[in-house]
Amino acid sequence: MKKTAILCMIAMLSIIFSLTQVYGVEDRSTVVAITLEDTREIVPDILHMNVEVNVSAQKEMEVINILGEVDKTLRSLNISYKDGRYHVEKRCWWEKEKRKCSGYNGSIRYVFELKEPSEQNIIFEAVERIKDRYGEQFSYAISDPSWIVSKKELKRLDDELKLSIIDTVKDFSERVGKRLSKVCSITSIDYEMRRPVIFEDYPYYKGITAMKKGIEAPEPKREEKTISVKASVRLRCE
Repeated sequence: MKKTAILCMIAMLSIIFSLTQVYGVEDRSTVVAITLEDTREIVPDILHMNVEVNVSAQKEMEVINILGEVDKTLRSLNISYKDGRYHVEKRCWWEKEKRKCSGYNGSIRYVFELKEPSEQNIIFEAVERIKDRYGEQFSYAISDPSWIVSKKELKRLDDELKLSIIDTVKDFSERVGKRLSKVCSITSIDYEMRRPVIFEDYPYYKGITAMKKGIEAPEPKREEKTISVKASVRLRCE
């Protein structure tokens, strides 16, 4: 992971002197408010991709069985995925102001999170083998292939950035205390995290009918993502 630390101390210092009476003793404490920002660049580690399979047949149970075959095949690949919900309905249309129905349509959708780009080829080859058996009653589509940062990495960087802010605030607090000839303590830190978009819009691919065995799907470019934290900090110096 390429890491760059950009620490930007925004010049928003406001020093507020309060002269209030507390139990008859004059309070000459100083409140210092600052805004800090720290940034990291990270290379995404997960290839996110949606796969939807569509099936048509004359009987409802035939559609369900084909979808079940798809599900069993994809689960056997031992590749991480989410969703897997399916839907079956009558195939209907309007003709001369009358609703007609014949057969059934079904679909099942998966969201894959791949560690290696080559894993998408394994998925497509498995789906293509099923498509070869069922022909025109079977189709599939791929959408939103894009690189994302895993939740595990996001949490690790969140913690790292927050700790970096705290270290900076402690150092700044000591320097302010020396300048004011006072002892400063942190009264509050409010964080605002800025994370990369989970996935971006990419072209929608309707099947890969021109590719049979030995599929080599395109690999979206793996570009660095920026993660930053902005913190509003208040110090009290006495």
